[in-house]
Amino acid sequence: MRVTIDHVGIMVADLDAALRFYTETLGLTAGPIETRTQPPIRRCCLRLGDAELELIEAHDPDQTMMRFLPHRSPGVYHVGLRVDDVDAEAARLDGLGVPLVDGIREGGDMRIQYLHPDAAQGTLIELVTRKRR
Repeated sequence: MRVTIDHVGIMVADLDAALRFYTETLGLTAGPIETRTQPPIRRCCLRLGDAELELIEAHDPDQTMMRFLPHRSPGVYHVGLRVDDVDAEAARLDGLGVPLVDGIREGGDMRIQYLHPDAAQGTLIELVTRKRR
């Protein structure tokens, strides 16, 4: 299995303020701001070579992502690892007894599978296969 960094998801309290820092201070280029209803978030990606920073703003207190914030404050939420075939990799890991979160999801140009944080010493891992790049 070939694995590379796809993106790092960063929870932010204020997406607009975070974007000002990353674009004006660090000089990164932001993609479009995306508003999603499932899960209810605003997000924006910034390119870093072959990888991205994904800034995520969530406000629904019942949302899983929001339960993360009170414990650790805004910061790294997950690490996205790019794999060639997320379906095959999820099946392989499930067969090894690695705890998975929900099932495979479609999001934008990605198919994703989360690994439970217990599997990686407290880090939420998101396996990603890009449909196009």
